[in-house]
Amino acid sequence: MTASFRNVLLLSAGRRVSLARALAASAHAIGAQLVTADMNPKMSAACQDNGLQAILPHVLSNAYPAALRAVCEAHRIGLVIPTIDTELATLAAMRAELAGMGTAVVVSDPALINASRDKRMTAAYFQRFGIASPRIQDASSLQFPVIAKPFDGSLSRDITILHSAADLTEKVRGVPNIIFADYLDQKTHDEFTCDAYYTRTGQLACVVPRQRLEVRGGEVSKARAVRNDIVALFFEKLGQIDGARGCLTFQFFRHRDTGAHWLIELNARFGGGYPLTMAAGAVYHDWLVREYLLQETVQPWQEWADGLTMLRYDAEVFVHG
Repeated sequence: MTASFRNVLLLSAGRRVSLARALAASAHAIGAQLVTADMNPKMSAACQDNGLQAILPHVLSNAYPAALRAVCEAHRIGLVIPTIDTELATLAAMRAELAGMGTAVVVSDPALINASRDKRMTAAYFQRFGIASPRIQDASSLQFPVIAKPFDGSLSRDITILHSAADLTEKVRGVPNIIFADYLDQKTHDEFTCDAYYTRTGQLACVVPRQRLEVRGGEVSKARAVRNDIVALFFEKLGQIDGARGCLTFQFFRHRDTGAHWLIELNARFGGGYPLTMAAGAVYHDWLVREYLLQETVQPWQEWADGLTMLRYDAEVFVHG
């Protein structure tokens, strides 16, 4: 493999074809290449579409650290980009070691990762920034309506809205790590997933609120980029987060009448709806390549296309043999 610069590794590539194609283009533009990794690259649309691929074991396997080091060495990786929550703690623990090999891992510090993985900690972590979150209630004295969900859940799994004590069934009680929080009615609130880019010094460079119009399987299928007061909220209160790096995905509810904002959760990685942010002009993937491989400084930027709507559909990657 020949390249003017060290190469880019996209982890858990899976179905992330849009992100992989964009990263490949940014890498090729500077004479580098994209390597897509997955547990089973033969069955990954992004790996097959990209062509240059690597196999990695499950991130929680004891074999994972050595396997990742070997892939980084074999492919001259200069930049590692995670895409799933379970990778983040392991990568944060390996960040200094990989940096010594010349490999930058775009992952936030452990404190922020821990806050993103536990919804109880998310509220406490961001309270010091003046950001409100729905109150977590005592299970023995619930004030209805409430929303029940696992504090470490994802993809909208095991979420139930309880309107009265009769809705608190044994099935709901049996959900592991269940918590109960004040319910924000979607009849009066809009839901926004905000893609925020933080530089290696923890400075906010850009934020794009994506209004969630329709969700399928826990991932947004229809959304619209909206320039609203959430942008100002970010630059006023979240303009600097020490230890934040790369794309962080915040989920907010906004009251339509009062404009009150509530932080619901944080994913310290690229979100599934990032293709809308990218199409609107906020090319975070390219900024990562330029910041970490070219050592360029990413400046604050807000010229993305307001009102751009994304309507997702299924597409196919065909593999011979």
